[in-house]
Amino acid sequence: MKRIKVEDSWVRRFYFASAFVACLTLVGGNTAFAQLEITEVMFNPIDDNVWEWIEVRNTGGSSVDLNGYLGFNLGDIELTAPNPTINNALAQNTVIGAGQVAVIYDANYGSGNAPMGNPNNFVDADFRSAWGLAPTVPLIGANFWPGLSNTTGSQGQSIGFWPDAATYAMDISPVEDPDNPGTFINRVTSFANTAFSLDYSGNYYIDLIPDPVPGPPFPADDGMSSITWTGNGSNQIGSNWTLSVSGSNGAVTSVPVQVPGFINSDADIGNPGIVPTGTPGTAGLYFSEIMFNPASPEDDWEWVELYNSTLSAVDLSGYIFDDDDNPEIATGNIASGSIAAGGTAILYNADDVSSADFAAAWGGSLNLVGVTTWPALGNSSGDAIVLKNGSGTTVASQSFLAADGFPNANGSSISPFDLSSDLADGGNWDLSLDGDSIGSFNANLVADPGGMVPLHAGGDVGSPGSFGVVVGIPGDFDMDGNVDGNDFLVWQRNPAVGNLSDWQSNYGTPLSATIGAVPEPATLVMLGLALMPLTCGRKR
Repeated sequence: MKRIKVEDSWVRRFYFASAFVACLTLVGGNTAFAQLEITEVMFNPIDDNVWEWIEVRNTGGSSVDLNGYLGFNLGDIELTAPNPTINNALAQNTVIGAGQVAVIYDANYGSGNAPMGNPNNFVDADFRSAWGLAPTVPLIGANFWPGLSNTTGSQGQSIGFWPDAATYAMDISPVEDPDNPGTFINRVTSFANTAFSLDYSGNYYIDLIPDPVPGPPFPADDGMSSITWTGNGSNQIGSNWTLSVSGSNGAVTSVPVQVPGFINSDADIGNPGIVPTGTPGTAGLYFSEIMFNPASPEDDWEWVELYNSTLSAVDLSGYIFDDDDNPEIATGNIASGSIAAGGTAILYNADDVSSADFAAAWGGSLNLVGVTTWPALGNSSGDAIVLKNGSGTTVASQSFLAADGFPNANGSSISPFDLSSDLADGGNWDLSLDGDSIGSFNANLVADPGGMVPLHAGGDVGSPGSFGVVVGIPGDFDMDGNVDGNDFLVWQRNPAVGNLSDWQSNYGTPLSATIGAVPEPATLVMLGLALMPLTCGRKR
């Protein structure tokens, strides 16, 4: 990694401030910061959208209520009126008792496939079940969770919590946009006023004068294991952390959790089977409604409505339904079905949704025509669809590109105001709204056939709520299980990691680690003494 001069960009200001905060913390500083510390981080679970979490230890003699606390990453754009990450109106608990080790987890799974929000949000019992967490372990569900990045070295590999908006605002600074020189964006650039925080990106800079170098890296993730502080030295230094191993130091493997659920979302709105007003100028087949961006899982619940304005029924057997993406679908993907004169047919993804489930969601009177090898329809920019007969001749086509003014909203189908209008003009199409003039309505929920859906896949490794100190070999500063030359290099760059005499006495010794009692991190004092002359005595 390129060594960055102290004078280079805003990085100097950020890491200089970080080191200065370490000084203040050790000599007094923020009381909550000294009292609370992050001891474990699950930032890349197997299912990266469910249950990122951190473990926090309260080293003080009094309880701390986190209600109203705000969580953000370094580099996040400032929010002028941020919503609290921890809210006692949602979380079942917000308090960490004196001496307790708590777990804060992402408890909001979104609206998901459930009515008016996800009923599994903030159900602590699910998390406890996955991890075998005792009821005595404080568990705190978080809303507006600051998502943790998996990209090594990125600013998103950090997390901090502020007691309120005022202290959060104190850690905001303008940062020049590298893509737009002269344009500045207010971002989180410091953890100076957090109650507790951790930058595990490996960019914690030491030896600031004259040239800063990155601190020892944190353990690389394996896509399923947490990283945990050994309890030795500062929890802000990567060499004092290790990757969790199931069966070691209290770590376990999480088990799958299933919950009652649904296979679709009732946030979807459409009017399938209801023909818009007007008559096309030319008799034929027309796409009269398109659900290309459902709130339900995609592309399972995408569908289109086909209208037959001719005076004869049309047999759709052997027809091809496709979009404009390559490769083209060359053979018929509609096995059977027909559409009556003046009637409609709903083409749906028969690979992923049964006709019974579709009818349960949208109505039993619909003329359903199953399509296999369904062409996933584009969302943000739109798409173009086509229907061909068995000879490969196009019999219906419709573009719905956003660039042409076609409306787009998650969960709503689109349909034309009037079939006699120019259907190539996006301005003649509208989003479906519940109770609108055409008669749009919300889909019904369809229960999973087994009655249960997976909430957590299991297979993650960690020790949430079970913090213990790894008693390693004195002098093993990089915590790799032996004392060697690499440990000397770690100490040389940052003497705060321990005593050189320990390295000298144990050089060549392998590790025999055990779990011991949790001591107060007295080695932080060494870190503070080492940082003071580097941060507090510098003049421009």
